[in-house]
Amino acid sequence: MTGPSSRHRTAFVPQPPGAPRTASRNRSSVPDLLFEDTQEARLAEIAPLLRHPEGLGPDTPLHRLTVLVTDRCNLACTYCKTIPRDGPPAARRAPGRTFDLAAFARLLETHAGTSIRHVHFTGGEASAVAALPAMIRRARAEGVVHQSLTTNGTLPPARYLALVEAGLSEVRVSLDAGDAAQGDALSGRRGAWDAAVRTLTALGAARRAGAPFFLVVNTVVGLANRRRLPATARFLLELGPDDLKLITEVDGREALGDFPEAGAVRSALEALLAEHPSQALPLLRRKLRTVFATDAIGLEPERRRPAGAAPWRCYVPLTERTVDAERYYPCSVYLREGGAPLGLVSEPAHAQRARTARFVREADCLADPICRRYCLHCTRTFNARANEVAA
Repeated sequence: MTGPSSRHRTAFVPQPPGAPRTASRNRSSVPDLLFEDTQEARLAEIAPLLRHPEGLGPDTPLHRLTVLVTDRCNLACTYCKTIPRDGPPAARRAPGRTFDLAAFARLLETHAGTSIRHVHFTGGEASAVAALPAMIRRARAEGVVHQSLTTNGTLPPARYLALVEAGLSEVRVSLDAGDAAQGDALSGRRGAWDAAVRTLTALGAARRAGAPFFLVVNTVVGLANRRRLPATARFLLELGPDDLKLITEVDGREALGDFPEAGAVRSALEALLAEHPSQALPLLRRKLRTVFATDAIGLEPERRRPAGAAPWRCYVPLTERTVDAERYYPCSVYLREGGAPLGLVSEPAHAQRARTARFVREADCLADPICRRYCLHCTRTFNARANEVAA
């Protein structure tokens, strides 16, 4: 398959009016900490907690609840760390159960009285969980405004269209290549690339037909696919997504930008962006600045602070929660890299808040090997602002 095919264009039946799921063509309605205005708004909202995290209470909204719905996945992407395998570092995290509707309902009930603004479903392959449509509907019924999904897109397109109809605000399909041979090699499954392209084609058609969700393609950039990135990006954009997000393969980042064609790859991507309005594709524009940067991920820039400076804190747990079916973590990176959980999701909400506040108060990110090496650029930027205000 070399491009969108009309036989995959699927009619979409829109949701009844009144559902708060609008999405412009330029930027998703789902707040993203990658953007400075989202960082500033969140920082203003939690400003009283920066010096006194123990003030975290039920009235403090959860801006994002990331739910690892299942550890199971039908692919074997070499860079993936959320699937427990033999050997470090993933083996340090014990596998969790798969969420069913009852467990998800209990998760929401635990936080009853707290405004949850965004639930993000991920995995493993979350779309393969039979109860996912019911979870989406349940979250909407409980007042969650935004719901999003990260998926490999390899199930039949009808599955994803049904999830959109259930209430998703945003769908992120992971696809790392512009051709079947490389796509199947990177995913570890024959036919996976064709299946994901079929899904993207159907979702792109639904988007053009007016379906009120935002469609993003996530492309992990590693040593194997970096040279073909301009052709891959052009192909993926032809499938009709609203944006393309380039994600650095973190364990290869030191050498990722060190190849003879690096300048040509950047120039070709900049030329591709020049073909679009300046407000279009904001994720691609921002990630192009950092995807090949050796210090875009991790805390090396912060470690160069003056001697005697105050400990460097992470304030993201005050506004977000990352859970699998048994445990909760300071952030998604901590879960992925095998970090210790903060506690069990079965704990009462006040106990979870207390443990979270203690982590924020006592943890020094510059001394934490996971934070130091793997902290995301957007999280680091947010925390740099928060630490400056709290000083």
